[in-house]
This record gives sequence, C-alpha cells and structure tokens, in this order.
Amino acid sequence: MKDVRNPFRLQTAESIDSDADFLRLFGYGVLDLLPEDALTGRPLFIRSAPGGGKTSLLKLFTPSVLQHLVAMKGNDAVKELFGKLKGLGAVSDHDVNVLSVMLPCGRTFPALADVELKSARAKRLLLALIDARVILGALRAILIARGLRFPDDLSRLTLVAPPNDHVPGLSFPCDGVAVQRWAETVEQGVADLIDTLLSPEGVGPSGHDALLSVLLLDANCIQLDGKPFDTRWLITFDDMQKLAPTQRAALLEVVVDQRSRSTVWLAERFEALSTDELLASGALSGRDHLVINLEHEWKKGRFEPAVKLIAERRARMASESAGANAPDAFAPTIEADLDAPAWQEKTQAALDVVRKRVEILAANKAQYADWVKSRADVEGTLRHQLIKWRTLEILIARQQGKKQMNLLLKPLSTEELDDKDESDVRAAAELFLSKEFGFPYYFGLSKLASLGSFNVEQFIRLAGDLFEESLAAAVMRRSPRLAPERQQRILEGAYDTRVKDLPRRAKNGRDVLRFLDAVGQFCRDVTHQPNAPYSPGVTGIAILMQERETLLDAAHLAKSPPTAAFASMLGTAIAHNLLHAEVDYKVKGNRYMVLYLNRLLCPKYELPLQFGGFREKPLREFITWAEKGYRPSKSETLL
Repeated sequence: MKDVRNPFRLQTAESIDSDADFLRLFGYGVLDLLPEDALTGRPLFIRSAPGGGKTSLLKLFTPSVLQHLVAMKGNDAVKELFGKLKGLGAVSDHDVNVLSVMLPCGRTFPALADVELKSARAKRLLLALIDARVILGALRAILIARGLRFPDDLSRLTLVAPPNDHVPGLSFPCDGVAVQRWAETVEQGVADLIDTLLSPEGVGPSGHDALLSVLLLDANCIQLDGKPFDTRWLITFDDMQKLAPTQRAALLEVVVDQRSRSTVWLAERFEALSTDELLASGALSGRDHLVINLEHEWKKGRFEPAVKLIAERRARMASESAGANAPDAFAPTIEADLDAPAWQEKTQAALDVVRKRVEILAANKAQYADWVKSRADVEGTLRHQLIKWRTLEILIARQQGKKQMNLLLKPLSTEELDDKDESDVRAAAELFLSKEFGFPYYFGLSKLASLGSFNVEQFIRLAGDLFEESLAAAVMRRSPRLAPERQQRILEGAYDTRVKDLPRRAKNGRDVLRFLDAVGQFCRDVTHQPNAPYSPGVTGIAILMQERETLLDAAHLAKSPPTAAFASMLGTAIAHNLLHAEVDYKVKGNRYMVLYLNRLLCPKYELPLQFGGFREKPLREFITWAEKGYRPSKSETLL
C-alpha cells in the first residue's frame, strides 16, 4: 500500500491496494445514508461533488472486499462495518449474499461517443459494450465468491439461454470461455469502429436494444458445475459524469424503464447534471428511482461523527506502521484549549480592554447598570469572562441601535440579559475576539469537521495536512500536539490550494472565483458589524424562488446573455462543491434558494462555520457582482 506513513494521503479507493487495509480504513458512516432497501429496491443514483466517497462506497460491495469482510468479521476493526452490511443484507455470518459488478464509465465509452453515429445506433452499441462487461464481470464475481481463479476456472461456468430472449453473437448453452471470447469480440469490434477511417454506420457489432446482461442475471442463467448459481446481483456504474450527455441520458432511460430484479446503482459527480438540474438541487427521487445527494444527507448531523471515525482509523494505521514515532490517535493531536496557562496573559489583556470599553459605553446610562454589574460578578475561567463581556458589548450595541428607543429608558433587568445572551451571540463574540485580538478560531476536531464542508475527501486532505505536522514532530521527539495557532495557519491556506486549478478544470472557473470572492467580502462586511445583526454571522446568500425560475427559463436566458452566464457560473460552483444550494427555504413568508459558501472559504473571510445565516439580494445585484465584483451599497456602508 502506498505511503502508509501518513494514511491520510490515501485519498482515493484506488490508492488502497489491499482489501484488508481498505476495510480497516473505510468509514462506515456513509452506510447510514443508504435506504433500507438499497440492495433490493429501485435504481439508486448516488451523487456528490468530487471526493464525496462514491467510489469507495461502490468498492465496498465488490466480491473480494466482501469476502475479506466475512473472513475478518471477528476483527474489532471491522465488527461494526460487518454489522451494518449484515443489516443491509449484503453479507451473512458465513457468506456473501450479494455479488456486484462495478463498471467504471471512463473506459471506451467517451471515445465511442466521438464517433459520428446516428443516435439509435450509438445507443445500441453502448448497451452492447455494457452487456459484454457486465456478463464477463458476473462470471468473474462468481469465481471470486467461490474461491476459484479467473480466467483459469471459466470452463466450470455455463451460460444458459434466457427465456424469450437472445444475445447477439452467443449460442446457448455456452461455457465461460466462450463468453470471454464473445466479450472480447464485442470490445474489439467497438475499438475497431472507433479507430476506423471508413463510414462507421456499416461496421462494428450489431448492438443491443436493452440491457440483456441484466435480463440474464434476473433469470438466473449462470450455472456453476452444472447447477444454477442463485444470488442477488448489484450492478454499479462509477464516474457517470465521464459519459457523453447523450450516453448518460440513454443509460438512465434504459435503467429506469427496464425494471429488473437485479439492483442498479449509478454514481456520478454533480458536474454530470445540467445547469437546470443543479439549480434544482438535483433531480428528486421518483416512483421508479431513488436519488441520494451525499452532501445533503451528510448535512443532517451525520458528517462529524463519520469523519471522526475515519480520522481515528487512519491515525491508528500510521501508528501500527511507524511504531512508537507516530501518534496512535488523531483527536489528541489537534484538540487544544485556550484556557491553558499559555493563553492567560493574552486573555487577561483582552479582558481588560473589553471590560473598560463596555464600562465606557454604559457610563451614565442607568438602563445598563444591572447588565454591567452582572458581568462583574461572572465567575469562571478568564476566557469565559472575556466572552461574557464581549457578548454584553454586542447586546448593548444592539440595544442602542434600535430605531424606537424607550423614552423612559428604564433599567434593563438581568432577566432580559439572560434572554438575549444566547449561544449564537456568544459564538459571534468568540469570532470577534479572534479578529480583534488574534486568538485562533479555526482549530480542534469539531471545527476541522465543519471545514470538511460535507465532503469526505476535503476533510481527509485537511486532516492529512495537520497529521503530517504531528508525524514530523513525533519523529523529532517533540510533542505531536499542534498548537491552535499552528492549526489555524495551516487551515487558512487550504482554500487557495484547493481551488488554484479551478480555471483549468472548469471553463468558467475564473468567473466562479471572482463571484465567490464577492460573496466572501459581502459576508465579512455584514458579519462583523458591531451589533452582530445576523449572529453568529452570514455565510450565504439567497434569491427568491421566483428569481431562481428565471435562471431556469430557457427563453429568458436566450434574451439575456449576462443571466445565462450567471446561471452557468452558478452551476459550476455547485458542481465543484464551492456553493451548497438549499432550495425552497421558507422564512418570513417568502421562499428562497440559499447558497452557502464552502466552509473552506470561512477562514479566508473571517467567517463562522455555522449554517443558517444568509442575506437575500435581488438577482440583478448578484449578476453585477459576478461581472464587476462586490461593492458595498450605501446602506451597508452606514451599518
């Protein structure tokens, strides 16, 4: 396995070449996102931004991995994973209950789309190529499941004719060796068609009208040593975004329309979706299929515990590989406390400044007397006292900013203060203190999980950067614990590293970066107002749902190039996980599409990590930002 010194650098399923290591590192929290009937129900579309964990999920269900899991079921490292897969029906105590065939969509399919074929012919050839790979993959899966060798034992397998159907080029019954020759012939025929300089319409395989491979599997047409091999089948398509749009549409149509007993999963990045689908937050589940948006599902409170488990598993593997020089747990290396003695002097100095500022602000104002007195009586650590005083400063600023002040200026009670002193205001106070006095804010495991922005690979990259420093310190016989300020410096530079090549990966990547910078500046201006009006801060923008419809209106987009360009740019930002879209968000009697910044932007613009704070604007203003950048309006400047 590559670079076991720092297992956080193993960011893709392909980079982990041992099934046992893959199982030990696998974060089984993603299984909680699957429906209970995931292996027996409708076709399942699994969508996410790059790095969402789709390929790892599909690899988990491959025959060799499940075989290893059953063999290792008593190992503490895989007990919970085994239990979850047993609950889904994928395994039993002594056997694998579902066999999968995993098809990467980047092999040959895109090149086939480049051949100038009529749409019907192109579809038939696509289905024929898929059938060849699925049938051969099924034979391989059966041999693996029975501990036999591929291709040496193919002759022990027999393919019998499906009822009421046939497969062009195959004569039934036939053994596995004949099936392999047939599959290779189909592959070679398509390859020759791609390479030919002649008119392509008259050459190549005849093609298929349906997914005949799935019909074969449904009818239990494969026999081992003359006996039917009865199992449940899972066909998975990975990286569907690599298909041409016409190929993707054709495959989706066949999978949904051709109802089967075998289960089909289709994994794709958001970039496979059209702008309309992206701005609609992806196609919704229907009667004939299900859709899982991984980021959306992670956002339901499941992400942090899942990635914490991943981090601990990787740290443990590093310790086992490097021995005593590596930390054997991840959390202790980055959990830090600003109440520690090293911070006392700085905290006391900040407390003196804030307390004096509040006392001056409230001087000769009887209505605040009880509030100030209550803060003077606060006990607890210096940091606790500092946050309490800074919270009071925010609340007084709010009180003084009210348009309709009580003319009698009655004293404000401590009960009123308690009602206003809520967690969101304290969170704003903590953020303000960080900016004003230089206290670190972005550190610790919970904030690291938030910075992952519901993307597993993004979290692993960040955790890997931090763990690399811990490993280096351990090698030099120093404490592997990273100070909060060092954690913050590493994480502050992560966004620029993450997006520096976006202009290369997306045709309108520069436009995306310019718009994100405008949104970040705007959120920072609004968040850091003295009265923290949207505590703990603003990390998103919104437009009315009516205006979102404008972005989906083809006729309007044709008449308005700036709006069309903005819609395309927005789709790219969502596809690359730089904006999170929440559609039909209801507040104050209106319905909005809310667009939250990827949490990696928060350190760059000194923003909190919580969700919920956003500001709505008219669409025309956002289009201006995209074209010219952000300029605060007069009203925002006055704030």
